[in-house]
Amino acid sequence: MTQDSEATQGPRLVEFGPYRVIGARYAGKNEHGEMTALWERDFLPRMGEVEMLAGTPCAFGLCRCLPGATDGSFEYIAAVPAPADAPIPAGMVEARIAAATYAVFPVAGLAAVMEAWGAIGPWLEAHPEWEGYCGPDGCDCATHPGFELYPPTFSADGKLFIYVPVRKKFSLDR
Repeated sequence: MTQDSEATQGPRLVEFGPYRVIGARYAGKNEHGEMTALWERDFLPRMGEVEMLAGTPCAFGLCRCLPGATDGSFEYIAAVPAPADAPIPAGMVEARIAAATYAVFPVAGLAAVMEAWGAIGPWLEAHPEWEGYCGPDGCDCATHPGFELYPPTFSADGKLFIYVPVRKKFSLDR
């Protein structure tokens, strides 16, 4: 299957997690490429300081709401999976990715990341049986963040994935 045909099919649903991750944090609106700088300047040069979980050579870009922020600011953490007892290097943070059902959106490369994030809302609207953990009725992205998953074979023009935690909507019609 080609990347193009996979992208037009939309996401697949998978069970994923839990993971503890450790990495570098950015908070803001990414108005000047701060997330790219976070990876290049703050995280990748120090990634070797994090004790990685065996058998998981991937990286995550976690996106979470900032509690109380109303200006479009968010939190982004460039991270790798770490064992429960791994120390947190100075200047880094830990986060948790809960076990959940995730809608996995394939992304053809870094140039398509923002477009892929933008496809999540329309997909949820087209699939009313599912809802995200972060939405108009509340936010639980502190424990159920959406994230980019960068596989071990990733390169700047290579495929990555966006994972969005979803749950079945409760319905009184059942």
